[in-house]
Amino acid sequence: MSEKVVTAVLNNIVWCAMVCETHGISSTLKKHIWKTTSKAPTFYPDMITSNGCATVDEVIENIGNNDISSIKDSFASLDMSPLDFEMLFTAEWIYHEPVANLEPVKRGWCHVTTEKDLADWASFHLSENVIRPELLGRPDVKIYLSRKIGDVAGFLANLGADAVGISNVFSSVNCNNVWSDILQIVAFDFPGLPMVGYQRGDGLTAALQSGWTSVGPLNVWVRSKD
Repeated sequence: MSEKVVTAVLNNIVWCAMVCETHGISSTLKKHIWKTTSKAPTFYPDMITSNGCATVDEVIENIGNNDISSIKDSFASLDMSPLDFEMLFTAEWIYHEPVANLEPVKRGWCHVTTEKDLADWASFHLSENVIRPELLGRPDVKIYLSRKIGDVAGFLANLGADAVGISNVFSSVNCNNVWSDILQIVAFDFPGLPMVGYQRGDGLTAALQSGWTSVGPLNVWVRSKD
């Protein structure tokens, strides 16, 4: 089990727990599994495996009588289909070593610090009411936005597990430029730390082209509609 994958997984758990907390949803991390005590916000899982040793039996035990409708299998090692779950998507954990040579970022990036700007960010990201104002001003979270003629872009960064997690990356035109900017932007705010996250599809391609490394697969399962 790669240490880089573990770092990415634990950072992601920190982030998911943080988002849930702003919605009044508590969570627990026991042995190999993190889970919420009630339904997680839209786009977020109710359960995450935190260790590659997690088993289907442990998942069953943790589901119990809880309303678990989404599970992130962080190590792509479990078959959830016998439990009436179906694969929503597969993705890759990504990693980047700390950036040593900082260069000025040419694009007009800014920190989102007000509720109005956050509302604009969420509207562009199509995730209204998910990322809440309680996250503004936290030293371990940064929300970034760039508004240029013909293009609006943004992303999030969070501290956790001695790394910076990158998530919610978007652009109205092309994410390639966003990923090439992220490294320098985040390195200025969180110097000397590696960056982690997960991506799929075009986002994964753009990240890899910008110097990130794919370090392991993950699967997201949802309760079967059947």
